[in-house]
Amino acid sequence: MDKNNFFIKTQIESNINDVENLLSTGVFSDAILRPFQESVFVSVILKLDDLLQKLRILDERLSFTDDVASGDITDLVKNIRNAICHLNSPENMLDKENQIKFVFNIAMGKSNLISIGEKIIRSDYDDDMAFFYGESRIYLKRHLIRLLKEAKDTYQKLYPNG
Repeated sequence: MDKNNFFIKTQIESNINDVENLLSTGVFSDAILRPFQESVFVSVILKLDDLLQKLRILDERLSFTDDVASGDITDLVKNIRNAICHLNSPENMLDKENQIKFVFNIAMGKSNLISIGEKIIRSDYDDDMAFFYGESRIYLKRHLIRLLKEAKDTYQKLYPNG
């Protein structure tokens, strides 16, 4: 993939701008917008996955691991994208043995959402919002907003003249 290809550059830029616009709507903080949370979240994840896969191919993989259960942030977004796009994906399963799905669940602040045996699905931070698909957890501030900032920094590095 050629980073200087017009379509690659504009797709990266468009994904960044779209995610930034979606996250700035206030949909995750304003109760009246709650019916739109899932559709906005899905759009954010699809655009971030496309962005992250392009950056990975360009050898600019974003790979922080803070609060990521396995792999890195690029893997986490890919797993959630797969869960969203493939309803029968094992990524949606919270408990495979008992066939328990856990799809688009949200925790506001620090809380325990559910426990199954020894497994506790929780959010660890009072100041953040967590989204869950199966066992995958992604935070709004610690992951999505940080990811957007790092992607913008990487874009500046790749395209210093805009």
